[in-house]
Amino acid sequence: MGTKRYTSGTYCTDIACPRHKEIESLEGDAYREKKEAFCKDCLAWQFFLWLDRHNYRIVLTKPEISAKELSARLKGIDPVRVEDLTIDEILTL
Repeated sequence: MGTKRYTSGTYCTDIACPRHKEIESLEGDAYREKKEAFCKDCLAWQFFLWLDRHNYRIVLTKPEISAKELSARLKGIDPVRVEDLTIDEILTL
């Protein structure tokens, strides 16, 4: 499975933020300084700053699976073999 690295401004580009055009040519500290000034009221930017302050990081997520399949996988059982069981029955195995 390949991974895709985050590049600065991805969210801004996706939502076509009009402020991003002024800073997209900048890099490093200059980019960060302008970004902090231009995007201080942007909720996405505030979220990324919060993540940074708390030393959190965003990781790649997996597609959602049903609770029944998850409980079977947690128990190390093939989900197909326990299709007819309830979640409680799977967890008691």
